[in-house]
Amino acid sequence: MSDQLKEQIKVVAEARRILQEVKDSRDESLKRWEEDNNELLAHYMLGVKVVADTEAKLRELTLQAYAKTGNKAPAPGVGIREVTKLEYFTEYAYDWALEHKMALSLDKKAFERVAQVSSLDFVTITKEPQATISQDLVP
Repeated sequence: MSDQLKEQIKVVAEARRILQEVKDSRDESLKRWEEDNNELLAHYMLGVKVVADTEAKLRELTLQAYAKTGNKAPAPGVGIREVTKLEYFTEYAYDWALEHKMALSLDKKAFERVAQVSSLDFVTITKEPQATISQDLVP
């Protein structure tokens, strides 16, 4: 093993050690803050729930007003947006798309699994080295 490689292993190990110390310090500080601000956090979570519940009720009332009047802006600050939704069997849609030669996305991950065990004349399989670094570096 070259001296340069040995030295770089030491550098990476030290950088990781320093980062872990900083992360541990941050985590401990965050834990203390959460303990010190437990009441504040509880009030915040309650506020989040109250807002979600009241917004849901407002949406419900807005939909009721729209159903009754047909007005898409039944009150200041609220409105109705019509969203087009399609329902279909995906198998039929896939068959139609194939028949019409539409651009379909390739499931690359699935294709590559098949290609590795099949003999496809348009696929070239090569091996290329890729460096890995152990999580536990011992200089």
